[in-house]
Amino acid sequence: MEINTESSIKKIAKSPKELINKLIPVVLISIMLISGVNTISALRSYKLASAEYESLESYVTPVTTVEEVSSESEETEEAAEEKKHPDIPMMNIDFDALTEINGDFRGWLVVPALDISYPVVQGEDNESYLHETFEHARNKAGAIFMDSFNYPDFKDLNTFIYGHSMKDKSMFGTLKTFGENPELVTNNPYIYVYTPKASFQFQIVAYYITYKDSKTYMFLQKPAEYDSYIEYIGEVNELLNSPKVDYSEYPKLITLSTCKGAHGTVNRFVVHGVLVNKVTNE
Repeated sequence: MEINTESSIKKIAKSPKELINKLIPVVLISIMLISGVNTISALRSYKLASAEYESLESYVTPVTTVEEVSSESEETEEAAEEKKHPDIPMMNIDFDALTEINGDFRGWLVVPALDISYPVVQGEDNESYLHETFEHARNKAGAIFMDSFNYPDFKDLNTFIYGHSMKDKSMFGTLKTFGENPELVTNNPYIYVYTPKASFQFQIVAYYITYKDSKTYMFLQKPAEYDSYIEYIGEVNELLNSPKVDYSEYPKLITLSTCKGAHGTVNRFVVHGVLVNKVTNE
């Protein structure tokens, strides 16, 4: 009996190609299913986190707006002209209730230009609140948190506050919008922080893209370090027409930081503010 060796070899040689052709659709479908499951899981996480933080806003009630404070003021035109910054918007915040919910609560952060309004926590390290919400729920959104090495009362020369750049624009998901729409800073250039002891007003003086191990994240302890840091900010600043600030008295800084780019990136988008007003509550 003759064996058609050439035909058998061709049949065997074609088998791997046929197998690959059959596997490709299966692999693609599997990828689509996994992607779909991950998307649904992410959306669920976003929804749960948003619901939690929306409920926390019930502990924060604006007393008045910046515009109302200005219109109700009886200042003379001359006094108003000398005034460089608007009053700090008054807020009724139930600090006791928020501290009872989470003992790591440090204050409430508001960035009006971006509709950012969140409680700020501070963990034992900078990993604690990456995937844990204010109410200690495990969630990709995490929380807005202060650097674990900072003093909790904002008395450092520079206080760092971090948050995720969420795809649904929650947390610090809108922070990079400053770079895309510079007029936002022009129209409302302030960051506010409310604590049990004081309310702080910071004026935005810079924003830029950097990386996680850059000079941006150094802690300032000496005047010389502060001077060098301000010079560095001036070199990397992307904010056009940055306001002129007198740094001779070493005013306190606040630095907001979030990721810039795909998951796992080392790139960061940073916003710097300088303290221009402080009102003590005691």
